[in-house]
Amino acid sequence: MILELKQVTKAYPVRKRRKVLLNQQASEQTAVKQVSLELQRGECLGLVGESGSGKSTLAQCILGLETLTSGEIWLDHQPIHTGRMKDIHLYKRIQLVAQDSSSSLHPRMTIRDILLEPIRNYFPERKAQALDTCLSLLESVGLEPDSLEKYPSQLSGGQKQRVCIARALAVEPEIILFDESVANLDTTTQSSVLEMLKRAQVERQLSYLFITHDLQSTRTFCDRIAVMYQGEIMEVFKDWDKELLRHEYTRALFQTLTD
Repeated sequence: MILELKQVTKAYPVRKRRKVLLNQQASEQTAVKQVSLELQRGECLGLVGESGSGKSTLAQCILGLETLTSGEIWLDHQPIHTGRMKDIHLYKRIQLVAQDSSSSLHPRMTIRDILLEPIRNYFPERKAQALDTCLSLLESVGLEPDSLEKYPSQLSGGQKQRVCIARALAVEPEIILFDESVANLDTTTQSSVLEMLKRAQVERQLSYLFITHDLQSTRTFCDRIAVMYQGEIMEVFKDWDKELLRHEYTRALFQTLTD
C-alpha cells in the first residue's frame, strides 16, 4: 500500500447569506465525509461518481491544496500534511494531471520550457542532460521531437494533454492523480492516451488514482473502482460484471452501461 486515506473529512463553513437562501440550519457543508481508501503500489484505482460527489475535493485534500477538517492521509506509511513533510518532497512523489490542459500550460512558454521547468526545479544536478530528458519524455508520451519548439496553442487537445502528462512524469513521481484528464478528448484520442498511460505505468512502476465520470474507460483501464456519492465512498470492487454490487446507487450507476 502506497497511499492510505483514513476517515478523511472536508467541510466548508456556510456563509450566513447562503444559509438563508438554502434554508439551512447547519454552519458547515460537508464535501467529503469520512472517506477511507487505499491505493496499492503499481495499481490504477478508478474513482467514479456524478459531478459534485466530492471526487475533485478529495484529490485536492491528497495534494494538500485543501486542509482536512478531520482524518489522516498517509503516504508510504507516513502521515502527510502534518508539517513534517515539506511540500517540495511531497510534490515530487505525487503529481496531478488536470482536466483542462489549455489552462494548465503557460501560453507564452514553449513545450521545451514547460518540460525543462520541473527538471531544473527538482533535479538541478541534471542540467547537462535536461534537453535529452525532454526528448525522452516526448517520446514516452507519443509526441515528435519538433514539438519542443511549439507553443501550446499550436497543439491539439490530445497533444496538450500528453504534454501535461510528460510534465508530470518529469519529476519521476510515484503517484499520479488524473482528475477527469481525458474527459475532453474524442474517443479515438482518449483510447490512445489511455494506452500510453498504461505503458508508462508498467515501465515506471507508477500508481494511478483515476478520477472520472466516464464509466466505460474504468472498465478497461482501472484495476479497482471506488464509487463516490455525496462525499462518501459507497463501495470498492474489481469487476462489476462479476461482483455483487451492494448499494442501490452503484447498481443504478452501472446499469446505464448494460441497458
